Amino acid sequence: MVKYLVGIDEGTTGTKVCIFDTEGHLVSSAYEEYPSYYPMPGYVEQDIAQIRDVFFDVCKKAVAKASVDPADILAVSLSSQGAAMILLDENGNVVRNRMIGWQDLRNIEVHDDIHSRISDEEHYAIEGSCVGGFNTGVLVWLQKYEPETWKKVRRIATNQDYFLHQLGAKGYPCDIASTHRISMLDVDKNEWSATLRKVYGCENIELPEVVTEPGKVVGEISAEIAEKTGLPVGCKICVGAQDVNCSSYGVGGTNDDVATMVVGTFGGSYVVVDKPVRDPNKTILVKGNQGMGNWQLEAFSHTAASAFRWFRDKLCSLEVATSKLMGVDPYSLMTEIAENSVPGSNGVTALTCLQGSHGRKVNDAMRGTFLGITLGTEKADLAHAVLEGICYEMYDILLMQEAFAKPVRAVRLSGGVTKSPMWCQMFADIMNRSIELCESPEAGALGAAMYAGVGVGVYKDCFEAADKCVRVKESYEPIPENVKAYKKAFERWNAAFDALNGNFY
Repeated sequence: MVKYLVGIDEGTTGTKVCIFDTEGHLVSSAYEEYPSYYPMPGYVEQDIAQIRDVFFDVCKKAVAKASVDPADILAVSLSSQGAAMILLDENGNVVRNRMIGWQDLRNIEVHDDIHSRISDEEHYAIEGSCVGGFNTGVLVWLQKYEPETWKKVRRIATNQDYFLHQLGAKGYPCDIASTHRISMLDVDKNEWSATLRKVYGCENIELPEVVTEPGKVVGEISAEIAEKTGLPVGCKICVGAQDVNCSSYGVGGTNDDVATMVVGTFGGSYVVVDKPVRDPNKTILVKGNQGMGNWQLEAFSHTAASAFRWFRDKLCSLEVATSKLMGVDPYSLMTEIAENSVPGSNGVTALTCLQGSHGRKVNDAMRGTFLGITLGTEKADLAHAVLEGICYEMYDILLMQEAFAKPVRAVRLSGGVTKSPMWCQMFADIMNRSIELCESPEAGALGAAMYAGVGVGVYKDCFEAADKCVRVKESYEPIPENVKAYKKAFERWNAAFDALNGNFY
């Protein structure tokens, strides 16, 4: 009899719940968005109750759509957004209704305070990221600017352990990638650092239980939660991982022959290494690869495809309206427009770091820019330049990572970018490498489901799960004439990036 696994992908813009069989085939899915709020420039917040309501509702819809006997669902696990913390009081109630999102920049306001307590060198040596690598500085910001709120805080939860707890997990169990995003983890030992807890003023605050065992079973679905989610009573609740780790795992990011890139709201590039090496420039993040017994080198774009969403929302109202009438994805119309331009975007260069640069030059003050616009510039050139700018930033990141790991034979993409053949080909041409897409379009949810399968013994380990569930369905090979054109445009992008980063902003 066929059995099923559930992966819940609790992301920044919405939650998607997917039902898979044990061979990794997608049976059903459901998705719903929720908003972010921007109370001040650079501030990003989300309503925890809104996310929780969507979380349960979408799960129930996905189970109903699956048309399977719920009793055949073995386990559920979670792919969760990282570097966003939920503050709880002594009774486990939410202290601050809006969590401060991972894209929020207010931690910049207290960097000097944190640097007075620890140097970047010591921070990076312990945790694998520098001060401000994530938004953990908001804890110091809260202590300074919202002291009445901070007085009530007795526990800090990541989205992983908080929502596992909402499902019925015992305690607050969390994976090593999500705990890493709190910036207080000793990344070599996978345990909380007393030094960093003191730095962030959290010596007496409860933190999540660090779980290194992949897919560890931490509870069962109760009758109450079964009513809310559609999951069967007794369904096992398993520890998953941060969304980017789940997405990397969901496309086979288990060893060092491929790089995995998650290009969505956030753009992350991940290269596997056997040891937790350190970058002398302290720009590459180092973290554990949940369940694999190795580490990942991570570098990222804070916005990535968010820049294309900005372009949609601010400059493509006509395309959005037309897409509604046609019943198509507005991004499809936008990429069709971009196809009317050429490699190099007819001289237009776009820097797409709308919320700061986190590549080879870390600069939270960096902002997006169009350069090279003339009276002859078309909308197609602007759209093409935005897509190029995102690709260039991701390529720059990969080159930086390969300086500390062996060159990869291919890049496996996941995220919204995979919906566009034109954009995938652009990645292949700019990176001059094979770009591989996997069969399942829902890498994050699949990664979570595979962790659940490992936890309940469907697979003997994470590697067997990937062998059974991850299948490459197509690849894009570089087109020589495009490679040449993009190489020249990439040099122009580099010049613009270096000229403006730190000299203008």
